[in-house]
Amino acid sequence: MKFAIVGAGVAGSFMASMLKQKNHNIEVFELYKKEQHFPVCAWGASRHMLSHFSEMAGLNFDDYIFHVGQRIGIRLPNGKNDYLNCMGLVTYDKKRWEDDLLNGVNINYDVRCTKENFPFHKYDYVLDCTGFHRSLLPKPKEEELIIPAWEYLVDNVHDADEFYILGYKNATGYFWFFPLNNGRAYVGAGDMNRIYLGVDEFFKENPTARILTKIGRPIRITPPTRMEPLTNGNVIGVGESVGCVFPLLGEGIIPSLICSEILLDLFENKEYSDKEYRKRLFKKLGYYDEVYKVIRLKMAGKLNTVKHFKILYKLYRNMKKEERRFGFEVSMEKLLNLLNSL
Repeated sequence: MKFAIVGAGVAGSFMASMLKQKNHNIEVFELYKKEQHFPVCAWGASRHMLSHFSEMAGLNFDDYIFHVGQRIGIRLPNGKNDYLNCMGLVTYDKKRWEDDLLNGVNINYDVRCTKENFPFHKYDYVLDCTGFHRSLLPKPKEEELIIPAWEYLVDNVHDADEFYILGYKNATGYFWFFPLNNGRAYVGAGDMNRIYLGVDEFFKENPTARILTKIGRPIRITPPTRMEPLTNGNVIGVGESVGCVFPLLGEGIIPSLICSEILLDLFENKEYSDKEYRKRLFKKLGYYDEVYKVIRLKMAGKLNTVKHFKILYKLYRNMKKEERRFGFEVSMEKLLNLLNSL
């Protein structure tokens, strides 16, 4: 078949690599110039999951690892601190990983694709992998929850060598620190109120830190169940464009790859239909809707851990089943402590 893939991020690069392996005709379109194309996100995810997807694409994920985490420190707004033990959470060279996935693929850089100018008729399927922009799909039917965020790639960091996050009151966002290698790190913050606590404090605590790249971007935490339509004509949304971001963490790398694998399996087995794609995606990521409800309740100041225990337990149970997918321990006690502290 003939595929157009719009967006060369994590979903687009993985889909291009896998479809090319199956000898489909692939053409990729990327908004930015080649020298300006830079992967966003904190470059951290589960080693177990990324090893799986790398193996599918013929790559050895161990070649890309920067830092293997031991603990995630959690700083809470009530002044208390906690931590989670890591179970395979790593940072990795996301840029080189995506570049290697795209090796040998026909890529058109510096091309702005819109619903008005794109030649949809030339392709069997057009994959919208444009992330937040959702460039080729209609606007979602429901109101979206979007968190403005800033992230910084920094170097010259000497005294911080482990993951930590700072949670914001009422779950309006959080600050993160992800160590990379050779004194480099990713730091950033997303906040509904655009206050971004933790950023100034980080640079005061690390006066030698130097900003290499600063990126402003919105993070969509609306789940797939609330992102209809997921498809339109021969356009299929993949990854963040259809809400594949875990709402509690704002993490989209693994959900986007899970979404990609679902779609690839349907193509491989000649079972694709819009209905079947939606069914399988909702079955796998449907519980993100429960997570989303918890976040909305907390933001509104209405979450009660006794009254809403049923929904919280369902959230915990689904996360617990996927500890290796998250790369850190999942504890009901720590989940409740976190939510009560925010």
